[in-house]
Amino acid sequence: MSYNSTPWFGYTFVSIFIAFIIHVVFGFILGFSVDEAHYALYGLYLDWSYFDHPPLVGWMQAIPVHLHLTDGWIRLIPEFFWLAGVLLSMRIAALLLERHRSSFPYLKERAVMFWTALIAILAPLLHVLGVGLLPDTLLLFLVPCMMLITLRLDEQLHNRHPQDLGLWMLLGLILGLAGLSKYTALFFAICVPICLITWHGFNIFRRPGLYVCLLIAGLLISPVIYWNYQHEWISFIYQFGHGTGGPWKFKHVLSFLLNQFVCYGLLIPMGLMWRLRRYSPGPKIFVIFFFIPFILFAYLSGGGGSLPHWTAPAWLALAPIAGIGLAQAWDAGRRFWISAIAFIQLSICILGFILLFFGGIPSISMLDQLGKKNPIADLYGWEKAGLHLQELAAQNDVPHIAVQNWTLASRAAWYAKPLQVFVLDERVDQFDLWSGPLPIGSSALVLNWSQMSFVEPVSEGAFESCEKLDSQVVHRLGRDIAQFDFLLCKNWQGQPSPVRTP
Repeated sequence: MSYNSTPWFGYTFVSIFIAFIIHVVFGFILGFSVDEAHYALYGLYLDWSYFDHPPLVGWMQAIPVHLHLTDGWIRLIPEFFWLAGVLLSMRIAALLLERHRSSFPYLKERAVMFWTALIAILAPLLHVLGVGLLPDTLLLFLVPCMMLITLRLDEQLHNRHPQDLGLWMLLGLILGLAGLSKYTALFFAICVPICLITWHGFNIFRRPGLYVCLLIAGLLISPVIYWNYQHEWISFIYQFGHGTGGPWKFKHVLSFLLNQFVCYGLLIPMGLMWRLRRYSPGPKIFVIFFFIPFILFAYLSGGGGSLPHWTAPAWLALAPIAGIGLAQAWDAGRRFWISAIAFIQLSICILGFILLFFGGIPSISMLDQLGKKNPIADLYGWEKAGLHLQELAAQNDVPHIAVQNWTLASRAAWYAKPLQVFVLDERVDQFDLWSGPLPIGSSALVLNWSQMSFVEPVSEGAFESCEKLDSQVVHRLGRDIAQFDFLLCKNWQGQPSPVRTP
């Protein structure tokens, strides 16, 4: 089938539409993950910044949270950010093709945009960010914005256009919003001046708009600086320790790289390698939006301080260039390998959605060995557990909820709001700022969850006694995938020592 007879626009529209609808459906089916609930609480407890992240991920949710909208409606926010990020990447691919048409005289713009979109649609982990709002979801939109504005600035600087102040102001807005999204946005932000200096030299420092851009970005991130100053730079200290992790080991880097190819697939590397040498130096420098963050995250993974989704904006930044490469490879007859890799990635995505729908592997219950380690059970049952906590709190006249790990706290706090949640460990986290320590002598409802079960916190210095009030089994399509236990514990003595159940 030739390019002239291929309905690329129809393929692109249908592919994006199906992916978006799947995101919306699962957004209403699944409960909040631990991170989603945590960031939704940001929107409930508005502040200038927070212990573990800047505030934008919470500010974005403030209105729907205070309107008491359900999880599915709140998740429209990340779903539209994913969609906007994909569409922007397609636009960048079209601009690159237009500017370097001499290198790719036979490629169709719609074909390039299709492959760029397909790269995003067939990257399994991008669907996670397309359903759940994380700081990285915001960067899926903001990083392509940086790239697009950088291209537009290049055009105006190349043509010696005097009216570029508006673009510099827009760039400052995007850089500031990125800084309000995540601290690692700095890794992407430094790519912008590198590109402009590569294309135009140090003459860019003569542009007044550059300093307006820096002023706007600085003003936007000032709330984060102010909040950290008030809290003794607690967030910066935490992020530095969290990023560096433990002792550096090369095997951790190998594991990180393997996970990356599983999470994002091989279409991007294949498209990047195919005829990349035919690019002029201009577009080649654009790959630093991937390589600078990716190399830094890969290095941090050696200490166990890097998570797979951190690189998602970097992979999306490669999509426009890889999309051009795939379109060219397809036209050159490399269709078998492209189709094979696309089919494998599509199969992984479909398998992931099937497991999400069934709450794990069908026929495997929480009593089986695999069921005890089922990560998807994390997305079911928390809303009912939160409602039951509210009922038990009212029946027993107990104003406090306690958990023995912060990952249990976010869902308990979100679904049992407005009850106050306390974390019974010594790790400093956002809940210490929201709730502080559980008052000495207090009673509390302690929530225990089968997938992260702890020994009852009864010991010298902990609670004097605990009584099991009730249990709640989480059912999904005829299977038991998890269980909540509700304990009434009395007379807290203030010496946390959580112990996981063997």
